[in-house]
Amino acid sequence: MTHLELIKQLDNKSNHERLDIIIATLNHLNVKYVTQEYSTGKNLIVDLGDRSHRVGISSHFDRVKNSAGANDNGSAIAVCIDIIQKFKNIDNNNIGLRVFFFDEEETGLKGSKAYVQQFGVKDLLGLSNLELVGLGDKYALWPVGKSSQGRILSTFERVSETMHITTKRFDRIVTNTADHISFQKAGLEDSFTVTCISDEDIETAIHYYKALEFEVDREPLAEIMSNALIFQHYHKPTDTFEKLNENSLITTSSIVWNTIAAMEW
Repeated sequence: MTHLELIKQLDNKSNHERLDIIIATLNHLNVKYVTQEYSTGKNLIVDLGDRSHRVGISSHFDRVKNSAGANDNGSAIAVCIDIIQKFKNIDNNNIGLRVFFFDEEETGLKGSKAYVQQFGVKDLLGLSNLELVGLGDKYALWPVGKSSQGRILSTFERVSETMHITTKRFDRIVTNTADHISFQKAGLEDSFTVTCISDEDIETAIHYYKALEFEVDREPLAEIMSNALIFQHYHKPTDTFEKLNENSLITTSSIVWNTIAAMEW
């Protein structure tokens, strides 16, 4: 099954139905998972390999009500499933990996907060959170400053350079919120979000930040952001699978997996 075929199944489904699709996919792959239930939702957690410390890869399966939920965040779900398949194909227990499917990211990062509150972060080396990874050929790493350091971050950038793929660090974005925040606040410094972007998105970002310097009103800022490819269907009914690019998803999966494999285990 391709990434887009899985995302098509997820489109316009309720959060509960999306969770059931992930569970059915994991069962089909004969992958064990743990369900973490908390007061308002449910997370799925997959541990792979026999290491005491693991690299975290995360996605969220909930969607906003007026969105089909393809790029946000069916794209990340599909990549996480593919990462699990890649691990199974090599059966390398020397690698330690924890894959998260978080609930309620869209309503205050509740799923990732619940995970951190119950389990903490001591057994994690770091976290790469995947958000909107189905459209574009470059990667935004955020919020990551020029002086930011970390084994996963530096390995991701090194692997991307080897693959001749551009990455850009952003110390802030428009919303600046995603599940990595729950882990950063718990003390896991090497935690960041990966988003697939295009040249048009980078140009729009430059324009947006310049406008912020001049304290431009909210309406003009929104108009500027509407020119970004990544936001044309963001949180809209048109965020459907056919808007995404299979090659972008394949590349994202390859970079993430190659980063995991290149870690000094």
